[in-house]
Amino acid sequence: MNTTTPIHRFLATALFFLFGMVWAQPATSAVAQATPAASPVASPVAGTDGCDGLGAYFQQLADLALQNEGLVLMRAVGFDALALTEEEAATVVRSLDDLILELGKIEAPDPARLYHTAYIEMVAWYRALAADRDEASHQRLINDDRRIFILM
Repeated sequence: MNTTTPIHRFLATALFFLFGMVWAQPATSAVAQATPAASPVASPVAGTDGCDGLGAYFQQLADLALQNEGLVLMRAVGFDALALTEEEAATVVRSLDDLILELGKIEAPDPARLYHTAYIEMVAWYRALAADRDEASHQRLINDDRRIFILM
């Protein structure tokens, strides 16, 4: 059963932009240098990137996602949880539980709060896919993924 859904296409696009923001080099043109940065008052991590903490937030999120064993395993099988072995599925569930706890500790800047909530929902959705590995459960979860779009 192919579990590629609209959420996967959306997430691929979101990750493309996320990693583009994280690894983008600072502009060095005279115009970019003359442009004032945003006020650092709005966020506890503001001022580190000139975007009220968004760069630091997305870097922290990317670091957690790239280091998480469960997401690495899910990426390896193309996010098809039915392709995981029982041991891999248990590792994914355990690892994503830890990731959800870590994500809950992050203070998202105001512009990213809804994104942060949706990202936690998406990780919980991947966890549920790995935990309930029968085709009927997967179909219910895939049909239910529309609620994540409402959050985004």
